Amino acid sequence: MTYEESCEKIRQILAKNSNTNPEDWFLCMKARFGMAVVFNALRDIKGDGKVLTTPYTCITAINPILISGLTPVYQDITPEFLSTYKLKDTDVDKKTLAIVMQHTLGMIGDKTRFRKFADKHNLILIEDSSHCVTRFARDEKDKILADISIHSFGVEKVLVGSKFGGAIYLNPELKEREPDLYELIAKRMNRLKKPGKITALRVRTYRYNNALLQRLPARMRNGLRGAEIKAGLLEPAVYPFEQDAQQDEPLSTNTYINKRIISQLETLKPNYIRRHANVDLYRNRLKSSHFKLISKLQEPLLAFPILFENAEKAQKAYEMLTSSGYFIRRWYYPLIYPGPNKAKLYRYDPKKTPIAEKTAKCVLCLPTDLPIIQTNQIIRLINDQKSEK
Repeated sequence: MTYEESCEKIRQILAKNSNTNPEDWFLCMKARFGMAVVFNALRDIKGDGKVLTTPYTCITAINPILISGLTPVYQDITPEFLSTYKLKDTDVDKKTLAIVMQHTLGMIGDKTRFRKFADKHNLILIEDSSHCVTRFARDEKDKILADISIHSFGVEKVLVGSKFGGAIYLNPELKEREPDLYELIAKRMNRLKKPGKITALRVRTYRYNNALLQRLPARMRNGLRGAEIKAGLLEPAVYPFEQDAQQDEPLSTNTYINKRIISQLETLKPNYIRRHANVDLYRNRLKSSHFKLISKLQEPLLAFPILFENAEKAQKAYEMLTSSGYFIRRWYYPLIYPGPNKAKLYRYDPKKTPIAEKTAKCVLCLPTDLPIIQTNQIIRLINDQKSEK
């Protein structure tokens, strides 16, 4: 299979799984690269401006805004969905160009309010679907709400075996409303360069290198990982320089990455079935009054979030579960994960997002890709700890 044929096959699979058109999908090596293309094009077409977003996200979702010359404006979140939910007209001014609609952990629900808000203020609606490949926010007629949607095949996402790759979906309606923006993004995405030989080697050896590191003691593992990253031998999820609002040149995929993506996309249906089954177990058996809204979503989540009363209880549960051998994530803690070296560089003021600040310290994210027997064990451990006086 040639590179061009593998790209087309990915687009065909994405389109089939999402009831979209293959020609509206554009591939990149990392989702953040596609985001950089989007925001750079937005600034080139619209000029200087602001983007409404959330601090409860990865630093790699903010860097594309900053390196384009645009300004992120952080909105607070609602604990139920771990994302912006209550939209305020007062957050918008003449310089506001776009709003990011993030589906944290794959929680989509009803987000028609975002489309109405974007239309009211003439904003570009950008959907962050990094945690829910091929899934979109849609209205009651199944119409896709976003103008632009970002999907990730990378590390610690839904496709557990691909490790690299991302895709940008451009809504055909954007071509009618904003033809210059649509065409510029499409042209630049199609012109992305393939990874060079050194990057391609890091990509090809990533899984084996990472598997070897995981077998080492923690102190030795962390030291060797840092040394390999510095020497250019390992492609990390987040580079140290990315914590300083920097980012590599956007790249496309290559044939190897495409083959990995295809193999994972072909198992997407059973992947989502397993995640959905685990979400149902957590919903029905965890002794928790939190996330009542989530319990109504019936969605296959990347991870299941549970909110503890305070940071101390969350940390205690985290230590208990990890010591029992489970890989538990504290998604986006600290905020703008793994945290900027200089908050001022990111224009971030924690006083303006107090709910996000508090929630990030109290959330644990439970795995949804495990066999049912292991999920039941996690539930038992958490419930037993909650029952302790």
